[in-house]
Amino acid sequence: MKISLKKTWASVGTSGLIIAVLWGNLIYMNLRSDDTLLEGWQDYEAARFEELMATGEPILVEVYASWCPTCLLQHKAFETLVEQGNAPRIHAIRVDYEEDTDFTQKHQLLGTGMLLIFENGKEKTRAAGLITAEKIAGFLSDY
Repeated sequence: MKISLKKTWASVGTSGLIIAVLWGNLIYMNLRSDDTLLEGWQDYEAARFEELMATGEPILVEVYASWCPTCLLQHKAFETLVEQGNAPRIHAIRVDYEEDTDFTQKHQLLGTGMLLIFENGKEKTRAAGLITAEKIAGFLSDY
């Protein structure tokens, strides 16, 4: 018995194809490894964060998870900024949303893909969903 793939895909239809693509993306996002930290960035460590907070200098915090599509796009946008010579010129820390729960709970972070700025020991501003180099550069324009 010969099975025609063309007929099989035709019988699955558009909705079946969409479901297959969505499941494939979901599996990929849950199995992919963390993006490599960019030069100058640090993984969150409570003691180091407190040291930086005590300096009063601005700190960029990215709330990150490897399975987060927004985080993937943010990472690519940050890579673009680095390639353009416009990398953030402030301390940059990546908080793991699932691992660094002390930080996420303390700062009432309910999701990933967040960028926060701390200055003079306090949170100054935050934004969610900034996924282009231009929007991130705008968010960081005062730093």
